[in-house]
Amino acid sequence: MPGAEKQSGSANNGRDAEAIRRRLDALEGKLAEAHGRRPHQEPPEGRGKAMGQALRLATELVAGVAVGGGIGWALDWLFGTTPFLMLTFVVLGAAAGIMNVVRTAKEMQGEPMPGHHLRKVVDDDD
Repeated sequence: MPGAEKQSGSANNGRDAEAIRRRLDALEGKLAEAHGRRPHQEPPEGRGKAMGQALRLATELVAGVAVGGGIGWALDWLFGTTPFLMLTFVVLGAAAGIMNVVRTAKEMQGEPMPGHHLRKVVDDDD
């Protein structure tokens, strides 16, 4: 810039560092105050847990069909009975996958709460 004096900066270096340090300390104080006002909230675990369970169920179903198809294909290749064993084992794999999904879903539900297995009695004494 025209007319600007060139300074080495050594004369103002100590004052500038001190001013920056004061500003940083003030900012840290404000941040600590802001964090203190707002309570720390844990993220809800239900949504992520449910998504993980759904992916697990889907994977078990797909794995059953894939394993059944793979076994059927290998047996067809071995015995030369081209589509029949593969189709049979795909159906068996799908059935096994569905059974795994049902069993896993029952395990995920857990135990029923006490009294929930009982029927409600309607009082018709009117």
